[in-house]
Amino acid sequence: MILPATICFAALAILTLIAAATGYRGLVCDSERGYPVPDHVARTPHLAHRANQSVAFWCTGTALLSVAPLFPLIGMLTDGTEGQHLTATSLAVLATYGTLLTALGRLPFALIKRYTPA
Repeated sequence: MILPATICFAALAILTLIAAATGYRGLVCDSERGYPVPDHVARTPHLAHRANQSVAFWCTGTALLSVAPLFPLIGMLTDGTEGQHLTATSLAVLATYGTLLTALGRLPFALIKRYTPA
């Protein structure tokens, strides 16, 4: 059960890092390389800039927080101890933490939908 948890957190870190890079490059509102955003956000330069900053900030934070559990998980994988398993409590904590990180990574996209034209 250690390997699947490691893969999940590594995938979450990579995917949110890609989303953050899209925000840093200013491509969140780009119809081909970005994400679906409301038309008024894509047309308004101020809102588009705000959307890029929001995605860059929140997804960078999510990516960094996703890397934290990888240190002990990879340590457990490379320890060489055969048959080492996660306890039910630690698995529940990791699942809850992963769910919270997923919600945190989705937050900027939910906020962008609420932007109102100035």
